[in-house]
Amino acid sequence: MRTIKEITSRLERGFEGPTRVLAYRDLFDRLNEAVVEDLAEAGLDRESLRKDHRPWPADSFVSNASFSDIVLLNDEGAPLLLVEVSALLSSPARNMRNRLNEAVASATSIRWSFDGPGRAPFKPCVALVFILDGTAVDVPQTPKSYDSFTARRREVALELARSTFSRLLADGLVDAVCFLLADRERMEVTEPYEAFSFEQFVGSIEDAFQGAQDRRVDPQFGAYGLGRAFALGDVEGVVSGLTSTPSGLSAVEGAVVRDRRSVVARLQTLALADEVNETAMHKAIGKRYWLFGGQYVGVADRRSLMPLDQYDIPLLCADGSLEVIELKGPEVDIVRWHRNHLIVTDEVHEAVSQCLNYLRSLDEVGPALTMQYRSELGIDFDLRRAKGTVIVGHPDRASRSGASKVQLEQTIRSYNAHLSRLQVLTYADLLDSAERTLRFASE
Repeated sequence: MRTIKEITSRLERGFEGPTRVLAYRDLFDRLNEAVVEDLAEAGLDRESLRKDHRPWPADSFVSNASFSDIVLLNDEGAPLLLVEVSALLSSPARNMRNRLNEAVASATSIRWSFDGPGRAPFKPCVALVFILDGTAVDVPQTPKSYDSFTARRREVALELARSTFSRLLADGLVDAVCFLLADRERMEVTEPYEAFSFEQFVGSIEDAFQGAQDRRVDPQFGAYGLGRAFALGDVEGVVSGLTSTPSGLSAVEGAVVRDRRSVVARLQTLALADEVNETAMHKAIGKRYWLFGGQYVGVADRRSLMPLDQYDIPLLCADGSLEVIELKGPEVDIVRWHRNHLIVTDEVHEAVSQCLNYLRSLDEVGPALTMQYRSELGIDFDLRRAKGTVIVGHPDRASRSGASKVQLEQTIRSYNAHLSRLQVLTYADLLDSAERTLRFASE
């Protein structure tokens, strides 16, 4: 990846005098070339894109005008990447707020152009390059000027730019920002903030550009393409129209099954990785309640339904009741030898006891809390006689006991036979069951 120093090392003209316009134009062209080259090195298919930009107006640098934009288009002419380059050159610093406001207005206009089901279906990657002539904020203030940069003009100007760009990124108006400071006398360009450096800028474009490519769907793909696109527009309207036809409904169902099977495959690989623990598995599973079976309709919004307790995954059953899922690490040993027989390890017993305490608390306080949640929060949980499941270990992980997979499964089955309202499953049990269900649905 190229650095600003490398990009500007061969600039032959200064940012002062008659050559100022040519110098900034040269700088823009080099930035343009560097962005495209870095994206190509990151895997962008150069053949599928062409570069286009607005012509250079003759008076582009007479006042504080926008530079021309970098626009990358696909073969059909659809925009994939928009890079707007703006500059504050030699005008007084009081105009900086106006230039930043123009950048915000332009970014907002682009976003609105791609909002709504009746407009362009996919928002391209939007990036902003802002070049500030450092001497413009160092010129001594004249007595008749009453703008906001009277004191500490340079620091205030830089902070104004930093806060504006931070809000643009946080609000999703732009995907990447590069903020450069040009020095006329030394003919150099610097990066006042690391967060808006050229390196961060190109990296953010790569991430956002890939996301835009992944979301882009050719309308000729019909129901399948519409199914992939539904989350980017009027969700209710698109889904209602799509699933109203047998082919559309079939396409949506097939896409969901394929997506879920890929999720199961990733989780199976994750569960076997040496460095993966309980926290990683919990994060990967998230709120994918369908992994646990068709009898569940969602995950409760509150993980702390009882005082002193916090559940890993509180599943909501179809009848409104609750099942508490307690996750432990896939690396945990499940069985050990005891007097010539295999029994579950202390870690498994502790996890089961933890889950049993959750169920006991729900039995004791659940009915009262059910009424309180219903009356105060409008949440209807049926906490009476809740169930529990402990997910722990994986039979394909190395075990200190040396037990075979069959022996391990028999030990867990014997242990579960003596439990009531609670069961112990391995990650293999959970994920293999989910895969079998999805395979059946696919077939």
